Amino acid sequence: MSCKVYRQFKLGEMEETVFNRHAPSCAECQRLLAQDVQLLTLAKSLKPPVANPLLWAKIENALRAEQQKRRLAWLQEHKWTLLRMAAVLLVAVGLGSYFLLKPKPSDSRLLAGAALEQVEKKEREYAAAIAELEAIALPQMAKLDVDLMLLYRDRLETIDAQILRCKEALATNPANAHIRRYLLAALQDKKETLQELLRMSG
Repeated sequence: MSCKVYRQFKLGEMEETVFNRHAPSCAECQRLLAQDVQLLTLAKSLKPPVANPLLWAKIENALRAEQQKRRLAWLQEHKWTLLRMAAVLLVAVGLGSYFLLKPKPSDSRLLAGAALEQVEKKEREYAAAIAELEAIALPQMAKLDVDLMLLYRDRLETIDAQILRCKEALATNPANAHIRRYLLAALQDKKETLQELLRMSG
């Protein structure tokens, strides 16, 4: 059975001078101190481990290879999603450049009053649906794998840039049918992207 005084000394709850006054009169403390000396002597007699200069290099190479293996497996698993997202981005950028950089259409391509009101109403509906989806979907992005999260973030930023360009063009030409159609397509794409994001993180 361990001596309470010895235990207090080892835990730092007792001054060494107090313990030194107690130890000579306690057989249990003397036995435990002798045991400590024996363990220290034994530890000193052990040979130090042979250092392997290439050990850390091998460990780092193994970790790097494992990380590369996981990345390739992730890319293989998500390749169709990645290809689809890349295709959508290419189409969005291409259509945006086509519609926004081409010359202004003739009067026959301008929306009349009633048609313009219907299109603006549809845009407002998309905007309201997107606002609701963003409130739910964007916080869920943190649940995704980092690479997939970055892809969705880039995709949404690209769509937002296209929406902004459309709105800037419509500020000076609000009845332009081509730009209105492109804006509706971009809003629809954003809505579908947010819905897809929710499914991926669910």
